[in-house]
Amino acid sequence: MSPATSAKAHIVEVLLRDGLQTMVHESGWHVPSTEEKLELIARSADAGIPEIEVTGFVHPKVIPMLADADDLVRRLPKRDGTIYRALVPNLRGAQRALDAGCTKMSCLIVASETYNKKNSNMTIADNVEQIRQVAELCAAEGIDINVSMGICFLCPYEGVVPEEQVLGLIETFMGFGVREVSIADSIGMANPRLVGGRVNAITSRWPELALGVHLHDRTGMALANIVAAYDNGATIFESCTGGYGGGIAMPISVLGMGNVPTEDVVNLFDEMGVETGVDLTKVRETSDYAAEIIGLPSRAKVAQYGTYAEFHALAQEYRDAPAKGNSQLATK
Repeated sequence: MSPATSAKAHIVEVLLRDGLQTMVHESGWHVPSTEEKLELIARSADAGIPEIEVTGFVHPKVIPMLADADDLVRRLPKRDGTIYRALVPNLRGAQRALDAGCTKMSCLIVASETYNKKNSNMTIADNVEQIRQVAELCAAEGIDINVSMGICFLCPYEGVVPEEQVLGLIETFMGFGVREVSIADSIGMANPRLVGGRVNAITSRWPELALGVHLHDRTGMALANIVAAYDNGATIFESCTGGYGGGIAMPISVLGMGNVPTEDVVNLFDEMGVETGVDLTKVRETSDYAAEIIGLPSRAKVAQYGTYAEFHALAQEYRDAPAKGNSQLATK
């Protein structure tokens, strides 16, 4: 097992950007107001989540859920120990983010040519050039930068994404001065061996790189993939309170293809004895608040079944009681 298994896990909350942005196929839900978004951000920060992706500076006609990006970022309260970042798809978006006072930007690219064209209407080469320009702007302005790479494992159009394609892009971004990259399983169908092997290939080659993973969950393997990524040196884990969201630019329905829930990720690391600095109880309270606002229940297993400690404590109440079947324990 990698020495990195003793490292702290850095959680990045993406509810306010990826969670909302990719819910376009859901029905019966409410887009939070700017005030409600600010309250969700404050609650996530109070829970100890160290980094929050608060919005995306995309065209409001394309992603209307993020139309308040400029106003939202300007109104963010300064908090010690909390990093706010925003997605910027191109130089124009980065300039908007800079004008609004953004202190960390996340560029987006997809490692599949077909998917990248469908997702951003750019070739990978054109997208790389946009990232170069954003990296240059961030360096000049003293702004932190992350590159988020989608479809780094499996592509619905092209199949298994070649490892050399992912490594080549990271090498290019390192040449731009980027020192933080997140790789995504955008369709939620990767497996632990694929994820672990790919993460190991990256961390072995660039141990100085801060590597994150952004995992969606369609087949139930996202948490196993997180363990595989952590055991092979990833230290940043992007997740969404409530597990909302889904894929975009997909050839099929994306219902159920949500982000891995923050509640489940924090619970996973708590059970493994890995420090996150995040208070699971407060995350669950934030999740309840988010569900109330959005109008959809959390998809997290923790929301449905609780933690082992809660299960164990409940079982003690029945240990010495007359046997009445399992139904009482299950429905307590």
